[in-house]
Amino acid sequence: MHEWTGLSRGRALAVATARDPREFPVGLFHRDPVPPPNQGPGAFMWFADDAEAADFMVEVVPRLLLDPDSWPDFDELVATTREVVRGVPGGSIGPMDALRELAPHWGGRAHFVWWGTFDELPTGSSDFGRLVRLQYLEYEDDPEQERDIPDDELDALVRFLRVYPD
Repeated sequence: MHEWTGLSRGRALAVATARDPREFPVGLFHRDPVPPPNQGPGAFMWFADDAEAADFMVEVVPRLLLDPDSWPDFDELVATTREVVRGVPGGSIGPMDALRELAPHWGGRAHFVWWGTFDELPTGSSDFGRLVRLQYLEYEDDPEQERDIPDDELDALVRFLRVYPD
């Protein structure tokens, strides 16, 4: 059982987005799939580990994206999502590979951009981590060339992530 288990989908999302990524280090970033691509509002969701993130992807995300009563393929979408994401905690598929595999099944209903760890954001080498760092530096009026975010700036980075990409 997770903190969000049994809550409405909106409350479950609120729990996952309000968490501190230093305590819940596995993250998902979803951007609403509105035109133009990659420009819609988004949100970070934070979890204790990949297993909890995978459970959230199966138990909450499909109901956030779709009304189960109005989508004839809803049960199939949930089953496919379960099959793909359950491989992440076991190591049979990487988190970003899982998102890429699910993208055609979700179609225009969802746009998950990132599944990774908080450590990737202040110091990692992933493309998404670098993008977030650069935008954080710009937000803080420190548009230097790319640099790591030191420990004494992590509070500010976490505050930035709560409003990213507004």
